[in-house]
Amino acid sequence: MTKKHKHSPVQRTNDSSIVSKCSMASKRYVTDHFTPLFVAKCSRRSPLINRGYYVRAKCMSQLFEAFCAAFSNETCQVLSLGAGYDANYFRLKAAGALPVKCRYFEVDLPLVVANKRGIIESCTDLRSLANAVISGSLSQYRLLGQDIRDVERLESGLRAAGLDFRVPTLVIAECVLSYLDTKHSDGLVEWTSGAFQDVALAVYEQVEPNDAFGIVMTGHFESLGSPLKSLREYPNVESLRDRYLSRGYESCDCVSVAEYLRTLDAQEAVRFQGLEPFDEFEEWLEKCAHYAFAVSRKGAAFEGFLPTAFTRRDVAGTPGSSTLGPVDWTLHGVDSSLRRFGHASAVTTDGKVITAGGFAENSGKHSRVFEPVLTDPTTFQSEPISTCLEGRQHFAMLCLDGGCVLVNGGRTSPLRSCDTDVVLIPSRDGSYAAERSQFADTPPARWRHTLTKLRSAEGRERVVLFGGRTPCDAALSDTYILDMGERSWSRVPEGGAVWPEPRHSHAAVAADDQSSVVVTCGLSSREKPLNCVYRFDIATISWEEICVDGLLPRFGHTAHLVHPTTMVLVGGVSGRSGEPCGLATIDLVSRVCREVSLPGQDPERPFMTFGHSSVLIDDSNDNAKILVIGGGGNCFSFGTHFNRHVAAIEVRRLLECEA
Repeated sequence: MTKKHKHSPVQRTNDSSIVSKCSMASKRYVTDHFTPLFVAKCSRRSPLINRGYYVRAKCMSQLFEAFCAAFSNETCQVLSLGAGYDANYFRLKAAGALPVKCRYFEVDLPLVVANKRGIIESCTDLRSLANAVISGSLSQYRLLGQDIRDVERLESGLRAAGLDFRVPTLVIAECVLSYLDTKHSDGLVEWTSGAFQDVALAVYEQVEPNDAFGIVMTGHFESLGSPLKSLREYPNVESLRDRYLSRGYESCDCVSVAEYLRTLDAQEAVRFQGLEPFDEFEEWLEKCAHYAFAVSRKGAAFEGFLPTAFTRRDVAGTPGSSTLGPVDWTLHGVDSSLRRFGHASAVTTDGKVITAGGFAENSGKHSRVFEPVLTDPTTFQSEPISTCLEGRQHFAMLCLDGGCVLVNGGRTSPLRSCDTDVVLIPSRDGSYAAERSQFADTPPARWRHTLTKLRSAEGRERVVLFGGRTPCDAALSDTYILDMGERSWSRVPEGGAVWPEPRHSHAAVAADDQSSVVVTCGLSSREKPLNCVYRFDIATISWEEICVDGLLPRFGHTAHLVHPTTMVLVGGVSGRSGEPCGLATIDLVSRVCREVSLPGQDPERPFMTFGHSSVLIDDSNDNAKILVIGGGGNCFSFGTHFNRHVAAIEVRRLLECEA
């Protein structure tokens, strides 16, 4: 529908955004009959992108609801800066939600406004709404083509269009200020607070540029020629709040979108979470942790104006938590065979590391693979293993007695799980033959679960399976035991005094005596990161909860027992803006956790600690190390990232951080 013209980079972000909004609406995340009218062709976006635009639209919707309720019978105004092809006016007007005495002004670059005006004039439904009047000939909706960096001309143009600076006004800047350099964006903020008598400024923008996800995010916008120019100066919610308070506003509330997400009504959360098959939970919460929504207020008319959803709840850490470090790590360059995420790794009986499966770079393309490789943990040289097996992600894998490798579960898509156990049998030439297992009573297929090898009191090999998810189950809490002697699975009857709630993307590790498994954290069926710890004992066939002080919620992490009574959790996602999961050490005797931060990220080689695998390498000379292998993800609309290094963390140095 839009005219053919050469867009500036920032204008191209508007075109991409409106198509994404259209895709989101087409999947019924929101009811919006007007955004599709501004799009020539609605292209389908991924569920991850649909969710991202849904939570953005939900923020704006709640803001408008509060504004329209507060000024339902009063003269008021909305001023949308950098409005693009936004359709909020038409949605509100058609629904009868816009206050009768409210005038709605939109400002954007002249070329964008000209195209939008042309679309409105060519569509009867849009034209009739745009031509609405308040009284006499006073138009309710006005479009202004103006560069918002020039506040003098902006104010002059708005006055000429009939905007009244004495009237309570809601100013909206939705993904706008970050594209302006700091001088102009600060000037625009100061202008809004100074020009209006009563004003609320609502800003939706990016935050946290310095962690690995943030580096990929900022790099994406730079590659498009539209860098986030204000982000270095205002990198987090605290600095954004200070920005608005120091530039004329009397009060400001700023929350990360991840915080906002947790305030949604439970019924609404269940509704949107069930709209599409979805399995990119780490990337979803990372995206939300890298956007913020701020509402700043000045003047008596806006006293008390703020939906409770926009009041900050997160505080640093959790009761009893403390953060130490950072711990050092060494990044070792590896070949492309280890550039993958959603895979699994295990230490073989000869001390090498087998890594298989996941989503990977494959012959210049990205795809699910199995393609196992053996890596020397000293030289980091890898060699492929000849094995033919269907590509899969989020399966569980461990090395059994005798050198065979058990592969259980996984998925090829969120709608299809892998329903057979596979055993990789080593041969003398270094290859592995994949054979379907002959285990009886195999558990229902799943992914994002754990397998842990234990020993019975008689020394017999056991494998415990716990949790996960399926195409029909958001999370599972069932427990199974594989008796390698009997070569059969058995389900543990539920109903004991203690039983963990359903979860997936947790981590599990065998206790020192190998008679029990310790399960940490995970993601609940409501997509809530957990911070609880449980132990399952195969002798008593029972669960007990281990109450640990200071453990932050997380999921998508890995875990290792580095000392008879000390566990280490590696990475994961918490959904807490500004607090990326690093390492956590848990003392199983004192039941105290210490969070240990990771080193600062190198912009030239960002290393994401989710979607990874890890192994503990112990050479019995007090030189144990944790190797973090692969990792990354589909980073919203910013592209797919694969870690290009293996991170080596010396256990001794890690434990010294606690001393």
